[in-house]
Amino acid sequence: MLKRHYLFSATLLALLGSMSAYAQSEYPPGPPPGYRHEDRWHHDDDRQVVRAVYGAHGRYADVTEIVRHFARTREPFQVSNETFGVDPYRGKRKHLRVTIVRPDGDQLERSWEEGDVARL
Repeated sequence: MLKRHYLFSATLLALLGSMSAYAQSEYPPGPPPGYRHEDRWHHDDDRQVVRAVYGAHGRYADVTEIVRHFARTREPFQVSNETFGVDPYRGKRKHLRVTIVRPDGDQLERSWEEGDVARL
């Protein structure tokens, strides 16, 4: 009887160990899929750059990460195809539209025309 109990316990531990190894191989180390930490937003002067699009007439490219970089470094930048690495509407004059949310929840939008120098 003791031998059977030992065999059962050993089998159970082996099974639990293999399940743990399977669970660890399922996801890479780090946060679970879909987890978004608040630091993904750019915090500067109590505002968050939540979205930035560049284009015209319904043809827009998401340039949020590029604009967050310029806001973080406080670097002025020219609104252009070269700055964003994309021309969403060839031959048409484009603009940059940036959505910012303040801590009090107020949302504001600023925009610049192609060729302007922007500073956030």
